[in-house]
Amino acid sequence: MPDAYVIEVSGRTAGIVARDSQNNSFNFYSALPRFNAIEGQRFSDPLAAGRAARMLAKHGSLPRRRETE
Repeated sequence: MPDAYVIEVSGRTAGIVARDSQNNSFNFYSALPRFNAIEGQRFSDPLAAGRAARMLAKHGSLPRRRETE
């Protein structure tokens, strides 16, 4: 499996994800300001990063995480 992948949304480069071998995840690096909200975020795989980028492009934000008590 490659160590880096380009993440595209609607034919434009949103960013790249690079494998972090220390914690078996992929870190996202934004290529456009509209994807800065997920800059540095860790994902389990490149597909998860792509889903987050598409959601961000479509809705302008990501759903907020619910805090647990």
